[in-house]
Amino acid sequence: MKIPKVKFELSNINFDIRMIKYFIGSEYWRYFVFKHHPKIKKEKIIGYVKNYWNENRTEIIKKKEIFQREWNKINDKYIIILSKVLETDWPNKSITALVSVNPICPRFLKNWSFSIFYLKKSKSMRETVAHELLHFLYFKKWKEIFPKSKERSFDAPYLEWKLSEILAPAILNNSKIQKIIRFKATGYGIYNKTKIGNISINNHFNLLYKESLNKGESFEEFIKKAYKEIKKYKNVIK
Repeated sequence: MKIPKVKFELSNINFDIRMIKYFIGSEYWRYFVFKHHPKIKKEKIIGYVKNYWNENRTEIIKKKEIFQREWNKINDKYIIILSKVLETDWPNKSITALVSVNPICPRFLKNWSFSIFYLKKSKSMRETVAHELLHFLYFKKWKEIFPKSKERSFDAPYLEWKLSEILAPAILNNSKIQKIIRFKATGYGIYNKTKIGNISINNHFNLLYKESLNKGESFEEFIKKAYKEIKKYKNVIK
């Protein structure tokens, strides 16, 4: 298996404008945009983003170099252990991390790229990169298990996408992975607030994953069980 590398590159103004416009249009995500860019409420998005890039370009370039240097320290170890945990090999693909002024970090399965906020600390950066890489390999494995799946279901608002986001912190907190990234994954806050019975959705599926590990089940067995489980609660999660 060839070990893919993550290459950090600068995002660009037009891409960031498009992404920030998109996330401001979301009732859930706009809070995080305004948290880091409060002035954007009173200014036009295009002008704001252009000015922000011009004023902070030197710092953004510096963080790109820091991110690359820090991630290189664990890239190979993480790539190898994630392949073992998900029980599938990495394809021969390049992976691009776009260092951006957008505080949200979307990923793009078609070209194996994702965006990462330049103001993240190194530890948080590791968790974010690990999270996005998990999605790439997770959906490769998903397609092997469910070959008839439509790839549009791997993005919002489909149930398959929701399950991937719910399971991501459980998988990243696997002790084998934590030895490498050393930053606890928390996942989406909304899944900590929404409950199944007396426990949160995140905790419910976290317990399901731990139970599967303790039984020595394969990852494929766990995914099939988790998929069946989320279908039971799709109305709650909606």
